Amino acid sequence: MKYNEIPGVTLKMIIDSGIIKPGTKVYASPNHLITGNINEDGSITLIFDHQQKIFPFPSGAARAIVKTSTNGWLFWKILDCGQYKDLSYFKNEYLKISVEK
Repeated sequence: MKYNEIPGVTLKMIIDSGIIKPGTKVYASPNHLITGNINEDGSITLIFDHQQKIFPFPSGAARAIVKTSTNGWLFWKILDCGQYKDLSYFKNEYLKISVEK
């Protein structure tokens, strides 16, 4: 899947549209045993190193796991209808809806 950077679209906007619900579990890629939760404000909560940490953006949460800069929109997945879909999929769904309005 090709990823196009779309500035200005936030996880909070996608949540507010109803595409993703607060409390949705996200899975790290490729290790789906590492998980986090999406918060109502669009941040991601992770528990690692025996501590709960909240990250305001997907890329920051991803960087905390892999210890290098990485695109959080591609790194984090949501299990949807039996398939892992990266956050960029849901960003594209949001864009489809916002264009139709």
